Amino acid sequence: MKADPFLFLSSEGADDISGLSEKQIEQYFIYYGLDKPLWQQYLYYLKSIFTGNMGFSISKTLPVSTIIFSRIPWTIGIVLCSLTITILLGISFGTLSAYYKDNLFGRYSYLFFVILSQIPPFLIGFGILVMGASYIPSLPIAGGITPFLAFEWNYEVTMDILKHAILPILTLVIARVSHFFMLMRGKMIVEIEKRYVFIEKAKGFGDIYILCRHCLKNAITPLITEALLSIALILQGSLIVENVFEYPGIGKLLKEAVFCKRLSFTTGNISLYGRDNFGSKFYF
Repeated sequence: MKADPFLFLSSEGADDISGLSEKQIEQYFIYYGLDKPLWQQYLYYLKSIFTGNMGFSISKTLPVSTIIFSRIPWTIGIVLCSLTITILLGISFGTLSAYYKDNLFGRYSYLFFVILSQIPPFLIGFGILVMGASYIPSLPIAGGITPFLAFEWNYEVTMDILKHAILPILTLVIARVSHFFMLMRGKMIVEIEKRYVFIEKAKGFGDIYILCRHCLKNAITPLITEALLSIALILQGSLIVENVFEYPGIGKLLKEAVFCKRLSFTTGNISLYGRDNFGSKFYF
């Protein structure tokens, strides 16, 4: 990101240096290591990533890590909720579509989720935003909590936070559920055609019992691994969704950092996403 960060100290992205003297600017350059050669700056950057030192925010007068960590609960909340709902829906519809694969429900459900998988998250978000504003005015379409509401953990605040999270969670679910549906449907079709299913039927067991007792148990194992791998992908999707709904998570913070040329915020957020993605891929 080519820019002088000291020209953008205010949240509006001012074109002057907000009263900083040349000596203060020089001290900032030394503090951030901008007076050193590029290779030394890069080595310092790598060291900061692995040690968790994200620098200090001039505009907020707080460590960058403190500000980022204050936004993490918002993002983690919608990510975990959407992942849970996505898995449950993917398992349910995938199992039913596999069982009824030769009738209209099986064919049209497969076609529906194939089409759904091709729609980008930002387009889903805008569609839900418009529909929510038009048909469900009681649901908030922006923010994470009602402005000027006293932040105390009581029933009113909890319900307000949940209402603000509904549309972002719904967007993430719709954007990701087709993947779990396809995976579950394919695994269940393979399981249904295995020999032990015919043996169980010959013993007199019903289809529902065989599906739940045997097929589902065998098909769901790969889904657990896929769910853990999907956390990184849903986090990346939340970056877009949070900006569509102005949700106060890490994604919105990253957008503000890029627009206002806050390099410490930008590198801190990107390194956080990078470590999460690398960690999930390396672990599995």
